[in-house]
Amino acid sequence: MKFIEPIRKVTNTIVVALFALVVLVVSTQVFSRFVIHLSIRWADELSRFAFVWIVYIGGAITIRDGRNVCFDLFLEAQKGKRWKLMFSVVTLISLAFLVMMTILGVLVCKAELTESSPIMRWPMAVVCMCIPIGGTLMVLEEICYYFEHKDDKDECKLAAREEK
Repeated sequence: MKFIEPIRKVTNTIVVALFALVVLVVSTQVFSRFVIHLSIRWADELSRFAFVWIVYIGGAITIRDGRNVCFDLFLEAQKGKRWKLMFSVVTLISLAFLVMMTILGVLVCKAELTESSPIMRWPMAVVCMCIPIGGTLMVLEEICYYFEHKDDKDECKLAAREEK
């Protein structure tokens, strides 16, 4: 599925940039606190927000690589057509959860429109946008993963994990 490749590149770039930001901000905070004896008030809040974004955006990467939580042991016990059926059922359950998470994420963002973060005064809706954005990316990756692996039992998520 070639349409998703640019999205994957952007997703990887965002996660790497956010991780670098967390490392930089936390390191600066530690240096500032213990060497200069000054605390950077916004460092904790910024690193926490960036980490939450990493979790939701990174969830799409775990699905892409077959490293997300799923029913591996249950799938491994199945054979042939039964495996294909169970793989489809497991994927549908995962998709239902991810779609629900995305919809509820939008509702959370709407509820947070008037709120702002305590220190940096950022709109909390912007912070909460990671839920519907990450959920949408995870839905796309789950669909792609299904179509890439639905025909081969050996390529289920457990086997994909062992190869990498």
